[in-house]
Amino acid sequence: MKGFLNTEGRVWVYRPEAPGAPHSVSPSAVGYRNHYYSQTLPDGSRESHRFEDLWGVIEDVWEESRRAVEARRLSPAITMNVLGMATMMRVRVPAARDRSALLIAAALRARALADEKAGTLEPDLQQYAGRLETIPVGVNPDETLRAMSRDFRAFGDLGFRIGFEILHNTTTVPLVTSNNPVCIYDPRTPIQNREPYRVSDQIELIFPVDARTLLRGSTRLAPVNQIVRHRQLSDRRDVRRYNETIAQFAYGFVIASDRSSDQTVARHAAHVPTVAFEGQVAVNGLLPPWRAVFAARPVLSPFIDTTEKADQLQASLDAALEAGHA
Repeated sequence: MKGFLNTEGRVWVYRPEAPGAPHSVSPSAVGYRNHYYSQTLPDGSRESHRFEDLWGVIEDVWEESRRAVEARRLSPAITMNVLGMATMMRVRVPAARDRSALLIAAALRARALADEKAGTLEPDLQQYAGRLETIPVGVNPDETLRAMSRDFRAFGDLGFRIGFEILHNTTTVPLVTSNNPVCIYDPRTPIQNREPYRVSDQIELIFPVDARTLLRGSTRLAPVNQIVRHRQLSDRRDVRRYNETIAQFAYGFVIASDRSSDQTVARHAAHVPTVAFEGQVAVNGLLPPWRAVFAARPVLSPFIDTTEKADQLQASLDAALEAGHA
């Protein structure tokens, strides 16, 4: 977040529960989660460093890469680092992992409902027969880590459809960023009707590198998968339009160097990019039809990985069942 610091060496952080009352904090106090990339190894042990080491290949040279882009210096290595950071910030963030968890949970529920209909429901699920649509489905976080490989491939494929440019913000309005800073959408669609991550014949991608620099990708730029040019961003209205999109794609908090985007952030605080399902069951118990939408942030069911958590869940389900019969 060094590129978004103000003169006091701090950033303004807007939280969705109180978008009108941002906090001025040190970057080290923003968005950190212990063991967020921790995973179970085949031998049953857990480790927390392999993904961190992977990200570090790009993160260790990010400040140098950011300054090179700001100075309008480009090379194959700098291009790779900038696009690499954009890839990481698309696939490793909570917005992407929560989306994977929702899709995995929906597929598990659909399969169970199909098995129930076919009379082949697993024995340990028999006690939930007749109410499978309401039983919470918690997803092992390891599964969402594995799903990142799919997202990596999808983003890589996208790169071969669009070219990139660097926009240099020369206005007095700084660019903002968020914990979900890579925004992908159809530029022809009005913002109020926009579908997040829609991939059609026309695509625009934006990623704020810092408060003065924006990576922009477009199907109208060529050659693809390369940063092809630098361009000046001198109209405040264009900067505010990009900030509107960045705020719309935020997934929990927006980060800014000043308070000039208060109203922009507030307009989008209630919604995040997520998924909506059209029905619970699909043919053969596969994943139900779904689409990407802007909606209220989903509340994911916790993963049950201990006997104590299982007992607590069972008690709450029993209480709900008893209350329903009362």
